[in-house]
This record gives sequence, structure tokens and C-alpha cells, in this order.
Amino acid sequence: MKGHWDRWGWRLLPGSVTAVAIALSMHLGVLHPLEKIAYNILFQSRGALPWDERLVMIAIDDKSVQQLGRFPWSRRRYIELFDQLAPAYPSVVVSDLIWSESSPDDLELAESLAQQGQVVLPQAWDAVGMPLPPVPALQAVAIAIGHIIEQRDSDGLVRQLNPVVEGLPALAIATTQAYSLVKAAVPLPPLDRPLWINWVAPASELSRYSFVDVVQGKIPPAAFQDKIVLLGVTATGIDSLITPFDRQPETSSVYLHATVIHNLLQQNFLTPLPSHWTWLILVLGGPGMSWAIANRRTRYQLLTVSGLCLGWGVLSLLLFQRNYLVPVALPITLLGSTTMAVALSERLQESRLLQRQVAQLWDVYQDDLVLPVKPGEVAVASPKPITPRSRVEQLAALADQFGRSQSTQAAIARCLSIGLVAADADGQVWFCNPVATQWLQLPISLTLTQLQAIPWLGSIDWHHDLQRLALGKPVLPKEIYREGRWLELKLEPLIYRLSSPAPSTQLDGILLLLEDITLRKQVEANLNLQIQELHKLSQLKDDFLSTVSHELRSPLSNIKMIINLLQAPHTESERQEYVQLLEVECNREIELIDDLLDLQRLEAGGRELALEPLSLATWLPCVVEPLQVHALSRNLTLSLLLPPDLPVIKTNLFSLKRLVTELINNACKYTPPQQQILVTALSSPPWVELQVHNSGVEIPAAELKRIFEKFYRIPNHDPWQQGGTGLGLALVKKLIEHMGGTVEVQSQAGRTIFTLRLPIASLPSQSLLQP
Repeated sequence: MKGHWDRWGWRLLPGSVTAVAIALSMHLGVLHPLEKIAYNILFQSRGALPWDERLVMIAIDDKSVQQLGRFPWSRRRYIELFDQLAPAYPSVVVSDLIWSESSPDDLELAESLAQQGQVVLPQAWDAVGMPLPPVPALQAVAIAIGHIIEQRDSDGLVRQLNPVVEGLPALAIATTQAYSLVKAAVPLPPLDRPLWINWVAPASELSRYSFVDVVQGKIPPAAFQDKIVLLGVTATGIDSLITPFDRQPETSSVYLHATVIHNLLQQNFLTPLPSHWTWLILVLGGPGMSWAIANRRTRYQLLTVSGLCLGWGVLSLLLFQRNYLVPVALPITLLGSTTMAVALSERLQESRLLQRQVAQLWDVYQDDLVLPVKPGEVAVASPKPITPRSRVEQLAALADQFGRSQSTQAAIARCLSIGLVAADADGQVWFCNPVATQWLQLPISLTLTQLQAIPWLGSIDWHHDLQRLALGKPVLPKEIYREGRWLELKLEPLIYRLSSPAPSTQLDGILLLLEDITLRKQVEANLNLQIQELHKLSQLKDDFLSTVSHELRSPLSNIKMIINLLQAPHTESERQEYVQLLEVECNREIELIDDLLDLQRLEAGGRELALEPLSLATWLPCVVEPLQVHALSRNLTLSLLLPPDLPVIKTNLFSLKRLVTELINNACKYTPPQQQILVTALSSPPWVELQVHNSGVEIPAAELKRIFEKFYRIPNHDPWQQGGTGLGLALVKKLIEHMGGTVEVQSQAGRTIFTLRLPIASLPSQSLLQP
């Protein structure tokens, strides 16, 4: 039960911590700026809606101010306006202008308002909270009075409106109530909570007429018939307002009342998500996300959080188009923070596990370490190496030692004539070298039960031998005769667990050794052959160790350096970059070892090539075509030019393909962009000459004789720092010589040509190899 709780608890912990942190951020208002940004983005993404056709505005704009004089005006101007509106019979006329100070024209203006009939006037409050109602004469004839108090947020936007202030309805609500008296009734929203404004469109899209044009009779009365007419100031610099659609330039506050009236008429106020849904998102989103992506691959985690964030954004926009306002920044921040918390938690757990494993490895293997001597120090024999100060240094030392040991042991395992099969305590085989694979004809995934089913191994008492190994007793070798060969089979115990530093006799696995001892039983007849074979193996090992010590150490040194860099704190992207560098250096190490082994086998004469007739005219295009994609990726042109009467050559198909591929890849590597690589072939009895031309590069004459040497690279001849093992051309030379041909290189006048001479075959055409 405790194990289940630990596993589930660790998976839910990062998301739970993130949810608490996000809830605290909400309480402190940290997420409010993000939600405000998301609010604007939602309006911009949704786009403009059409204004209600019942709304018309008479604007006191810059044109009116220029023609009628500096604002504010006398009441006489408004009397003229209402005289023009009287014949138009508008449904309601609502003014955004505050007439709280007495004027000699008040009575005459009141008569005009009374004649109009349906006029709504505003009330405001001054800086000290004193009300500013219309003068009594005007208030007496107004059908309704509404407040014009705005609640602007820190970014200047008005998102909510109080429907009632000190018992006075908002100007838009008072206007709608008046409209309901003369036209169809308009349902009102609940007035006990703030109204969330649903901004309609840019102010310029609302039907609008200039005050001066109306007063001068330029606008026909039909434009205002049965309309809700808003009167307000839109002149530049007077009572400005920012909306999601009007920032540069700003608009006027009268459009706030126009928007609320539109929302009332269309019944499309925004409906925010209830607060309990927000808490539900926190409670389920954080722990749920943490549980879903915990112990997953980084790519899966990134795809999951990206998909969920994108999906929530799309869902928010779809709901917004239905007039529902849901939080956007909160869920996206929660998902992103939870993903980062999960990644950090997993990295910390991995670091703790790695440090514990390094400590165990260090305790077990520190006596076997051969630490490198730093420059200026003298190597001193010591019964025990000095312990590095940090786990990273210990890991670097262990990696260096294990890398050398692994590469050496892998090479030895491949070169040994003994078959090696390693299995764990459950019988699952996890290692099988090429010799054992060849003899047993079974894959690495076999089990010991399948191994026992092999007929020529059935005579072995496996159960008895495994019991003796489990008790720590030795098992005598077995000799088996099979198909003219004698094989010796040995079983050895494997103990490799690090859970306890004390020596353990617990059996963790077994190592099965299969050795062909036919030569040993025929020593007299085959002694010379055996000595030559052993000499070749010894020489191969000596040459291998003496030649590549520096080349093998270079990638390992880079790996050590990158591991040291990983010790310092880095961002996730930097850590990924270092991991990619580690992979490149490891691939470089593997490529070097593979090329070295192939080269050593060729030099030792241990690889015989079967030569068969081949038609270059049909085979070569199939080889060159895939390489053209690689050339195009480097902005190069790879062409093939073949005469129609090429004779048949005698070659090894696999080796020739490797030669051609190596030369073309080498040309792609060192040819500058926008240049051409040309592959040609021509008959020159008794040879067929296969040539690879590349332009824009020239090899110095002094270097031509050395380019086929192992590990040799031309100094300052790799401007793109692509690197390499330095073994490619050496392999080309050895392989072509084993096929009875030659290779040469010419370089001058900005062109380099590699020429392969292949012997012409004399066999009938029906025996040709097919590509």
C-alpha cells in the first residue's frame, strides 16, 4: 500500500504544488495582467460584430467644433438640435452631456425636451463624491436619469459596469427602459451584479452623423425615425476612451453607453465563468496534468502541453463567440507550469538516483581506476587513487575508465574465436558475440530454455550445473563433438549487483563460453596454422592499441568536457544541446572503431572478397541516385555521365558500392556550395576507369601522396569543421587493391578527380550481377 502511495504521490506532487502556487498568484493579482492581455486577444480573434441598426449617434466631433466654436456650447445649440429631431420622431434620445449648471436657456431647452418626449439625461459625481444631476428644469422633463460612472482597469479598458449606483440605473439601462415604454419590451439582466461588457466593433462602424450637419438640416429626418439617438462628444482630446478595437486613435466614452445599449438590445452581455469552476480547474488541472505526463518522454510531455494549451485557446475562443468569458491565462499558465514542475521533479529524481548509483560504482571500482595525470604532475604509484571531490568528477572518471574498458572488451569479444553468451538469473540472454550467434543460430532475445532445446546441447545436465553455480561451486568444462568439430563448453557465474559493498555470492547470471578446440586436438597437423592465426590476432590487437590510442581518447575527452559542463545549471534547451553533443561524440567513437576494424581485417588478410562480373551501366545509376538528395541538401549538383558501351567489370558488389559512396560523400563534404560533382566512367582496357570529379576545391600537390594514409587529414582543409575519422580514403585504397584494382587522385586548377581502375571481366553477359 505504501509503495502505491509513494508512486501516485510523486506523480501528483508537482501538479499539486503548481496548483497551490497558481492559486496564490491569483490571490496576489499576478495573473491579472495576463488575463487582461488574453481579454484583448479574444476580441481581436473574434472580430467585429454588426452594430444594432436601432442605434444612431449624433457626434459633437472636430468638424462641429471647428464650425460652431469652442466647446462647451450654450444651451441654444442643443435647442436647435432638438428642434431638428422633433419631426423625425426618434424612439429615445439619450444625452451623454452633463447639464448640472443653470443657464438662461434652461427653460427653453426644457420645452424642446418636453416636445421631444423621450429624453434620457445623465448624472455624474464630482471628485469629492457630490452628485451632479441635471438642473431641475431639465430633470423635470426627462423621462429617465442614468449614471455614467465608469470602472476603468489599470490598462484603461472598461470591462464591467455597475448597473445601479445609489439607486440610479446606468444610463444605458435607463435608455433601454425608456425604449421599452414606446417599443417592444427589452428584458433586463439581473441588476444585483456587475455587467460584463461585450465590445461590439470599432466606433467608426456605428451609424454616426455630425452635430453641425444635423443642426444645418443636411441629414434627412428619416435617419432618426424610430431610432435610439445618442448625443455625445467625440472631438479629439475630450472624454477619450480605450476599447479592444480602438486604441490608436482612442475613441470617446459615449461609445461605452452605445455598447451597453447594444448588449441590452441583443442580450449578449459576456457571462464569466463562475468562481467554483476556476477552483475546479486548479484542483483537477494541476494534479491531473502532473499524473498524465509524469514518467513520460520529453517529446510526449511537450506535445501534450502544447496540444492542451492550443485546445484550451480554441475552446476559449469558441465559447467567447457564444458570449461566455472563460479564463485563458490561468489554465495555460497552470499547464505550462505543471509541465515544467514535472520535468524539474523528474530531473531531480534522476539526479538523486544517478548520484547514488555513481557512489555505488565508485565504492566498487575505485581501486581499478587509472586516473589521467594532469599536465605538470608526476605519476606516483599509490595503493588507492585520490577520491574526486564531486559526484560529477567521479562520474567523469568512471565514464573514462568504463569507456576504455568497454571499447577494449567489445573489440576483444568480436575478435575472439570463443563464443560468449551471457544471461541473467531469469534465463534471459542479454549478450551473444558473433561467434556464438553463428554457432547457435539464435538471436540475442533467446532464453536458456531455448538454448537447452538445441539437440547437440541436450546431453548437458543444465539443472545440476546451475545448482552448483548458485552454491558457488565450480563447474567442470564439457567437450562436445559436432559436425566434425570439437567444442568446449564452460559455465561461469556472473555477480554484478552493487546494492552492497561487501562481497556477495548471490548468482546474478551466468556466462557460457563455447570454444572450438578442434585445433587443440589436432595440434600436430595444424600447429603452424594455429601459430599464424594467433600471430595475426596478436598483431591486429597490437596495431589497434598503438595506432588509435589518441583517436579513441579524443571523443572521450569531449564527452568528459560536456559532462563537466552539465554540472553547472542550464536551461532545458542547453541541456538538450549538450546531450546531442554527447550523441555526436559517441557516434564518432563507434564510427572510428568500425572503420578501424574493417581496415585492420583488410591489412591482416582476414577478409577475402568474392569477385563477380558487374555491368556499371545498369548498377551505377542506382547507387548515385540516393546520393543526389544528400548533394542537394548541401546546395550541390551531382551528375552521372556514362557511355553506352561500357564493358563488364570484375568486382565485389558490396565493396564497390562502399568505395563509390565514400568518394561521393567525401566530395560533398569538401565541395563549396553552388559547385558541381560529376561521376563518369570510361573504358581503358584492361581497365574501366570510374572517376569522381568535384570543382571548387584543390588539394595541394605536397599532400597528394599522404591522403591515403590512416588518420591523415590535410591541414586547414576543412572550412566547415565537419570532422571525420581520417580512415575513409585508407579504406578505399585497401578495398580497391583487394579487388585487383587501383586508385589515384589528381588535383589542379580548382578541380579534384579520384580515379578507380577496375579490371574488365571476361565472363559471358548472362552471368552478370543484377544491381
